[in-house]
Amino acid sequence: MTTKSTTKQDPEITAISAVHEALKDLDPGAQTRVLNYVAAKLNIVAPRGVNQPQNEAQSDESSGTPPNERTENRDGAESDELEGISPVAKKWMARNGLQTERLSAVFSLGVDEIDLIAQTVPGKSKRERTRSVFLLKGVAAYLGTGAARFTHQQVKEACLHYDAYDAANFATRVKSLASEVSGTKETGYVLTARGLANATEMIKAMVQ
Repeated sequence: MTTKSTTKQDPEITAISAVHEALKDLDPGAQTRVLNYVAAKLNIVAPRGVNQPQNEAQSDESSGTPPNERTENRDGAESDELEGISPVAKKWMARNGLQTERLSAVFSLGVDEIDLIAQTVPGKSKRERTRSVFLLKGVAAYLGTGAARFTHQQVKEACLHYDAYDAANFATRVKSLASEVSGTKETGYVLTARGLANATEMIKAMVQ
C-alpha cells in the first residue's frame, strides 16, 4: 500500500492569503472599512496604521475611551444613534470626546429630528436659562443638520418648557447674546463660532 503524504499548511498563512485575495481589488478606503468591520465583529483592537485611520485613532485616544469600549461603540445601539447625526457633527463629537451614550441624556439621538430633551438646563435665573436654551437648541440643530440654526418658535417653546421665557425681557436678552447667537425673530437664529464653542463646554459639564 502506498501512503500519500500531506503537508499541513500554517492556518495563519492560509488566513492571510484569503484576506489578501479578498481585499486586493478594492480601493484603500473600502479595504479599511472591511478590516475595521471585521475587527469590530471579532472584538479586537485594530493596530493603528494597519486598518484604523489615523484621525479615527486620534479621536478615540482624545475621548479617553478604553479599547474594548471603542469596538463596542462601533456596533449595536450606538450605530443606530449615529445614523441621524450629520457628518460634520460626528467630527465635532470626535474632536471633543463626546459619546452618543452621554449625549443621549441631553438630546434625542437616533430619531429623524434631534431635539433638546434634558431634564433641566444650566442656570439659576431665567436669564441664565434663556442663554442655555439658545446654546443647546443650536447644538440640537447642529447634530441633526450640520448647521446650528433654529427658529424663534422652536426656542420660545423650549424656553417655556424650561421656565426660561420672560416675554417682557426676551428681546433684550436675545440682544445680550449677540456674541454667541446671531439672527432675529423673523429670520431665525444661528450660533456663532463662539456660541458653538461655549455650548460645547456647557454640554461637557452637563454629561460629566
